[in-house]
Amino acid sequence: MDRLFCASLKRVWKNKCFWLCMGAMSAYIIWYMRSRCQIVSEDLTNEEKSLEDYYFQFSLVIGLLSAVFTTIFLSREYSDGTVRNKIIAGHTRINIYISHLAVTFFVSLLMLFVGMVAALTGVTTFGFWKMEAVQLFLYLLIIVMATFTFCAIYTLINVLIQNKALSAILTILVFFTLFFSSSKLEERLASPQTVFQDIYINGEEVNFRDPIPNPRYVDGLKREIIDFFIDFLPTGQMERVALLRVEHPVRMLASSMFLTIFLTGLGIFLFERKDLK
Repeated sequence: MDRLFCASLKRVWKNKCFWLCMGAMSAYIIWYMRSRCQIVSEDLTNEEKSLEDYYFQFSLVIGLLSAVFTTIFLSREYSDGTVRNKIIAGHTRINIYISHLAVTFFVSLLMLFVGMVAALTGVTTFGFWKMEAVQLFLYLLIIVMATFTFCAIYTLINVLIQNKALSAILTILVFFTLFFSSSKLEERLASPQTVFQDIYINGEEVNFRDPIPNPRYVDGLKREIIDFFIDFLPTGQMERVALLRVEHPVRMLASSMFLTIFLTGLGIFLFERKDLK
């Protein structure tokens, strides 16, 4: 498998999509951090901000960049006949699948590293992190494990679907479905328990300051279920890390580990039985 991994890495360095994704991550994070620095510098409220308030923004885009790279890189494995040649050369399908997953994860880690370094441009305005080192490490570990889950999802799709256009559409669609699902769930939890209602009498607005129950507010078991699913989804984990709202880190890490192992096992099972045309 080491030979498969090394051979794939050689193709990665020559892949234009890889360098475009690395450049996109760097450019976006630098632009974002510089814009935050400018906004904070011009803020007259003197509200104190620290680096971690904006640092983890790269966690929100790694899922998309990883999807783009994976679908373009792995789709060429079929179009160029590389997968068939590997099998003819005597490599097992399990090793081929795991090497694909390892390469996509390695590349995604490189993108994360670029994002982490680019986000340090905010040090000139915010200084270094004020959070404890253990908490910073935990946040980064959650990002890495969620990224591993993304790679497991994308590898499953692109190894099993030989049609380049279909695999690309499905991969991007899966990311945005997960992203908007977790955002909607988070938005639901953010609904306040009570709201103020404005009533119009004779065409004039009358404000009643006594709060009324908010029909969109969820509590009890339903709230716990929604909270669990946000922590379960990799996009939900990334969003909560970026917003510094991590309350159940162990649950997040366990969810990522479960999804990665399950999806990888499922992918290997199906790939072993796939008819390669």
